[in-house]
Amino acid sequence: MPWKPDRRHLRPLLVLGAAAGDLLIFASFVALTPLGHGVVQLEAFPRTALPFAGVWVAAAPWAGAFRVSTLASARVTLWRIPLVWLGCGAAAIALRVWLTDRSFSWAFTLASIAAVAAMLLAWRLLYTLAARRLAARPAPDARGAA
Repeated sequence: MPWKPDRRHLRPLLVLGAAAGDLLIFASFVALTPLGHGVVQLEAFPRTALPFAGVWVAAAPWAGAFRVSTLASARVTLWRIPLVWLGCGAAAIALRVWLTDRSFSWAFTLASIAAVAAMLLAWRLLYTLAARRLAARPAPDARGAA
């Protein structure tokens, strides 16, 4: 009897791909900041990306951002990712203020939460659509492989 791949084994890869892309979004947000400010600040990576990514990695799985229902459905992704990021973003801003001893800024808070929400949502929608396409492809036929 030929071996057929079990799609349940793909779940960890699906979650890992989403998490890796999410972390790239946080790094991209910090890397793109000089475009708006006109100056490159290397200290911005640990000061901003680490609290954002740390809170996301710690809280987002518990809030459902990596559930199969989220990863497989554009409709669920559309509401869940921004909602989870809203909570994580607020916590990340508070952590950033506390860790870096910087003053709280409404402008930075609103801009960063909105920009990262848009970036995360765009990434996750593309990822969801790609994952659905891959999952819809028929498994390779044992006769064609060899």
